[in-house]
Amino acid sequence: MAFKIIGAVCIIISTTAIGFGQSFRLHLRYGEILELKKILCLFSGEIRFGGGTLGETFEKMAGRSKAPFQKFFLFLTEEMQKKEGERLMDIWSRAVEEQLKEAHLTEADREILLRLGNELGCLDRETQLHTISLAAEQVEDVRQELHGELPKKMRLYNCLGILAGVFITILLI
Repeated sequence: MAFKIIGAVCIIISTTAIGFGQSFRLHLRYGEILELKKILCLFSGEIRFGGGTLGETFEKMAGRSKAPFQKFFLFLTEEMQKKEGERLMDIWSRAVEEQLKEAHLTEADREILLRLGNELGCLDRETQLHTISLAAEQVEDVRQELHGELPKKMRLYNCLGILAGVFITILLI
């Protein structure tokens, strides 16, 4: 009987931890979306008023951003300094796939970044600024949607974790 109780407690604790983990990942995604929005505003300002090359702009952005975007911009800076003739859109795509794979961003979030990278470097300054502005609007839409859903989804994940543990325990006993 004691083993059943210990097993039931372990199951409930495990599923509760999974639910809280999902809730925490959602919270981390929201934080990364906020950071991305900030970065896009800073990036726009650097292009508008900085007057440097994109490589220099990426280096400045690496110093101003937090993880995981700091690694992203450092990677872009290093690859731009190599000057191997690779197109910026290819470097950007590789950076999104390699440097942001541990980020909590969804595929739709990454798609916004990929579209931005496809337009950078080959257009005039005003078009680049418009492209960054469009990406910032899309990120803001994602942020607003996530902000509205965040409390509900976090509570749902927490409750589902607990209830799943209770349900599994009832099934096994």
